[in-house]
Amino acid sequence: MRIRKISASYIFSPNTGFLKNGILSLCEDNRVLKITDTGGKLTEEAKLEHYNGILCPGFINAHCHLELSHMLGKIPRNQELPGFIEAIIPGRKADTEEIQKAIAKADSQMRNEGIVAVSDICNSPDSYAVKSSSPIHYHSFIEVLGTSEASAETAYRNGQNLVRLARQKFSLNASITPHSAYGLSELLFSLIREGRGASDTMFSIHNQESEAENDLVSTANGKLFETFGKLGFDLSSKTPQHKNSLPWLMKQLPRDIRLLLVHNLYTAEKDILDSDAEAADIYWVMCPKSNFYIGGKGPGNFLMNRFSNRICIGTDSLASNDKLSILDEIYTLQNEHPEIPLDKLLTWASLNGAKALGLDKWFGSFEPGKKSGVLLIENADIQNLRLKKESRVKVLA
Repeated sequence: MRIRKISASYIFSPNTGFLKNGILSLCEDNRVLKITDTGGKLTEEAKLEHYNGILCPGFINAHCHLELSHMLGKIPRNQELPGFIEAIIPGRKADTEEIQKAIAKADSQMRNEGIVAVSDICNSPDSYAVKSSSPIHYHSFIEVLGTSEASAETAYRNGQNLVRLARQKFSLNASITPHSAYGLSELLFSLIREGRGASDTMFSIHNQESEAENDLVSTANGKLFETFGKLGFDLSSKTPQHKNSLPWLMKQLPRDIRLLLVHNLYTAEKDILDSDAEAADIYWVMCPKSNFYIGGKGPGNFLMNRFSNRICIGTDSLASNDKLSILDEIYTLQNEHPEIPLDKLLTWASLNGAKALGLDKWFGSFEPGKKSGVLLIENADIQNLRLKKESRVKVLA
């Protein structure tokens, strides 16, 4: 068996931390054989590859909308969520060839950025063909949206059809997910609960991205309510719940399911207490660059401090980002929260994302048998273990 040995200034894996001049041994198929702590003292060895930089496992993009890749640069910044939604719905329409080219280009960019697995939100089958031939592992969350009680069964049936198509024709991992607390009627939530199959083990849901979301759920009023009305949504089923979005959402969901809650900009401690979210199987997904693009606000300290072992990182879409790069997201978080050490950020970007998607048997760390991908972070501040603006990812395996 041919063994490839790779060393670097530091090797990072969530299970080992930073190992100075460590050695990573890979089998011929790039599965991890072992990781060796040299105590910082590297000796010359035949065919040993050594790099200046930090080796780490492949990144997990815990939230993306690949099908929106053709919308790069088409929506102005700082629209806030109501304005963004108002722009994105008509902006989805484009020439089929343009959409497919943009999806393929975005998939390629993610591969070059060291992303090995993606939690991808779908409202159409547009991304299926590209994903079916990509080396990236995708889980396609088929997003169900609909505030009308009258059309709830149609919306649910359309979601089921998209799941079947993804699984049967394209051999993709796919499951239904609710869009958000505010985007579904109670009947549609109940159809999703009742129709859940044995293989439907997780949901990915947009959560408290805007104060207007809490307003809509709590008072059945506000900017987001007005936006949905302007777009022609039937809001007759929306009545004041007199509580914030998260506590209401948790009552609509089965408790025995893993949740990827995305954005969470306005999730407060009271929401956690009122929803008993502490006891639920929740991973909190941060998309800092998208948040700054849409509303000029990034994730706060509260969730990252309280649920550090449950934080993941996503890019969102090219409708609200200029690049699908987890390294860029880490750099943004580092700049906003300089107190967070790099080992924690890299764990959020790798092992935590893999756990959220149920993929930690294969991805997320350098442990024997895993085919986690091997990345080299170049141009980092090696002395202080910090990223720099010039830091880049190079895919080694």
